[in-house]
Amino acid sequence: MRGLSVGRWYGLWHGGNGYGPPQPEDLEEFTSLAEARHKLADRHRYGYWQPSHFAFTHREAADVLTPCVGEDCEITLYGSADGIDYPDRRIFLGPRGGVRIKRC
Repeated sequence: MRGLSVGRWYGLWHGGNGYGPPQPEDLEEFTSLAEARHKLADRHRYGYWQPSHFAFTHREAADVLTPCVGEDCEITLYGSADGIDYPDRRIFLGPRGGVRIKRC
């Protein structure tokens, strides 16, 4: 995956219109942009039957199913766990089902 930064990222996942908005205690840690991108795709495509690992920063990690994830799902990424006032990047599904990353 060309150009995907290596380093710790922190994000709030939203499963789309079938899910409530994420709360600050739902903040997750990702080891790279590539991992966050992969997690979004897996939660959308396989959430009905394959548990996804959530590495929460403010509570115990969990492996959970993510059924009914909409095509409007996204992960809002931050460069640090302390500064979630304004996101750095947004990971979301494109119009043809690919996963896109955009700077905010």
